[in-house]
Order: sequence, then structure tokens, then C-alpha cells
Amino acid sequence: MEALLRNNFTANYGLPACTVANLAFVTSERYFEIVDTDTNEMLLHTQRNQGLAKFSNPNGMEITICNYEKFISSLPQAFNEGKKRCDILITCDRNCFFILGELKDRNIDNQNKAHDVRKNAKKQLIQSLNALVAVQSIQHYINTKNQKRCCYFNKQSSAPALINAVSAFNRLANTIPDGFRMTNRDIEALNFEFWEYTGDQTLVMTT
Repeated sequence: MEALLRNNFTANYGLPACTVANLAFVTSERYFEIVDTDTNEMLLHTQRNQGLAKFSNPNGMEITICNYEKFISSLPQAFNEGKKRCDILITCDRNCFFILGELKDRNIDNQNKAHDVRKNAKKQLIQSLNALVAVQSIQHYINTKNQKRCCYFNKQSSAPALINAVSAFNRLANTIPDGFRMTNRDIEALNFEFWEYTGDQTLVMTT
């Protein structure tokens, strides 16, 4: 996936190949968390409650995490200025997953503010997805994957817009540990699913 970004994505948009370092890393850890830093770097943790997005990899697949935000930011300003972009792309060495992820750490107790944060996260995911699928070789690669998701990860426990039991949300997260699948027509039109993960909810990556 990293090579597709560095070479095919840039060629499709008439840009020079990306040469910025440290765009991706690989892990086979059976549990890991990801956090982004103030310097636009991604870090991986294997201890719980250290990151923003949580993943279970019970089969020990080889997982590649690409720093999509860093990639887009490295491109010429005339191209990346004003473009919304998600934080990460995640793929595996089997025909299982292609994931776009937006990471947040927002403790939002105001419903209107929570709606605005989610709305912006969805825009980042949708615009990133549209930019990717416009590249024929990337679309072909995506088509090889069985599970395709756009994911909004929020470290803080915060109920999705369609969940009304806000006061009981922590109990709800315990009973639904692997996230909420939500409806989004723009994402679904591109054969992806939209998922929200919050608090301790974990994306389980299985074959």
C-alpha cells in the first residue's frame, strides 16, 4: 500500500513521487493501539489505554499502517491545500481488510459539538476515500479486500448520534465491544461501511 501511495497516487494526480520517510510501519502484534502525535507521526502501543484507536489481531496477521495525513501533507501545497484527509490507512497481508481511520480524543458533552466533530470526521473520511478510489491501481487493490471500512475512532466515550442512551453509554460500550456500524450513503456508495469506535471499543481484525 505504501508503494501505491508514493508512486501510483502521485502519478495519477501529476505529482512527483513522494520521498518523505516513515510513512508506514508493519506489525503482527495480536493487540495494538495507535496514537498520532503533535508532530504528525503515528506511534504503536501494545499496552492498553495508551492510544486513540484499538485493534485486536487474533490471528497474528501482518498489518500495515500508513500515515495518510502525513503523506497528503508532504505533497505540493497547490495539491494538498484545503484538502480534508483522514489520519491512517490500514491493510493486511491477506484479502481481509482495507481501513480508513480518523482518530480523535474529544470529551464532548454537548450534543451539537459532538455532531460537528463527527460531521467533520466523516468529511475527512469521505474525501480521502474519493481521492483514493480515483486511482485505478488503488481501486483494484481495494477490490481484493473482503472488508472495507471507514472508521471514526474517539478515545473518549461518546455515544454516536443515533444512540439515545447517553447516560448509560459506558454500559452500552461494554455490551457492544466491537464498535457500531452506522449508515452513511456516501461511504456505502463506494462499497465501504462506516463504523464508529469509542472508549474501549476495539476493531477486531479476523480472516
